[in-house]
Amino acid sequence: MRASNIELLRIISMILIIMHHFSVHGCFPFTPDLTFNKVFLQVFGLGGKAGVVAFVMITGYFMISSSLKLHKFAKLVGQIWFYSIAMLGMAMGLGLDTVTSRNMMLALLPIGAMSWFAQNFLVLYLLTPIINRVLHWLQHTYYVMLLVVSTVIWFLIPTVLNLWTNVPHTTFGFKHIFSFVVFYSLGAYIKLYGSHITKKIGIIFTAIGFVGAFLGDILVDVLAMMDLAYMKQIFYFTQNDYGFFQLLLGIGLFIIFLKAKITYRPWINAVASTTFGIYLLHDNKLFLHYMWDNVLATYQYYDSILLPLYAILVVALIFVIGMIVDYVRLAFIEKPVMKAITPRLERIQSRVEKVLPL
Repeated sequence: MRASNIELLRIISMILIIMHHFSVHGCFPFTPDLTFNKVFLQVFGLGGKAGVVAFVMITGYFMISSSLKLHKFAKLVGQIWFYSIAMLGMAMGLGLDTVTSRNMMLALLPIGAMSWFAQNFLVLYLLTPIINRVLHWLQHTYYVMLLVVSTVIWFLIPTVLNLWTNVPHTTFGFKHIFSFVVFYSLGAYIKLYGSHITKKIGIIFTAIGFVGAFLGDILVDVLAMMDLAYMKQIFYFTQNDYGFFQLLLGIGLFIIFLKAKITYRPWINAVASTTFGIYLLHDNKLFLHYMWDNVLATYQYYDSILLPLYAILVVALIFVIGMIVDYVRLAFIEKPVMKAITPRLERIQSRVEKVLPL
């Protein structure tokens, strides 16, 4: 049984991701003015990408000393497929215009096409045997160099350059899956070589990441008052996948929770087991805009003093509903199915590993 400190981080990461989605998917009518609610939304959504960083780092931390298991892969595919088909059915029932023939075909494929996170996470899991071999093969010095160079080229430089509207944007070939490999490698590094890393380092990383992203958002707000072209950069330091400060914040949170002394708590681990399902339920491409615009109508609260309270209530509601739905799915679908097919998958894996070690 896993210690509950990392499992608690899964919960916190998912809450941060939902908070982020509230801010960026809410279709709020932002203006160049520097208002309390505008800054609140920027800060409220500030930790979402850091939550993704931490979530994937957790995978790297545990998987670097493990191996690809067919039954776990089947479980992952089954979970993604369940929500993809369920949300397709809901979107069809509501008659949403997102239900095109192309989207129907993609939703029926077990590749996580309705969620960028699920799709890339699935690919990452398939790549873990190769990634693990490379990371174990690398000498410590070259491992550190790889992480530093990757961070500078794909996170630090783009964060500095791409803010300015008069500078050609570049991500140096950045793709989601590459960022996931970097996050995975960071988590794996801490598992292999991070015994000397202290909680204080995590606090420093977290502080730099949060303050840097916050001041960056305020800078964009000031620039937007002088030049409307910067209005499209409102969430520049919050939403960009290559954000340097988000990377630091995610690493810092991971270290803090890794070093936290929290013993095994069954309820924490039970809730944490539903977090991926919560993501798949509330961030499906077929349904997310309808949910934020029509069901929750978050944009209507942009000028309201009730915005902070409403934001907290919405995040709590999404988390609790998602947790309940996934807990039911786990109990009545996943566990019975996996109990039936796991022995067969383990026999298949045993035969495969005799020819091709995973």
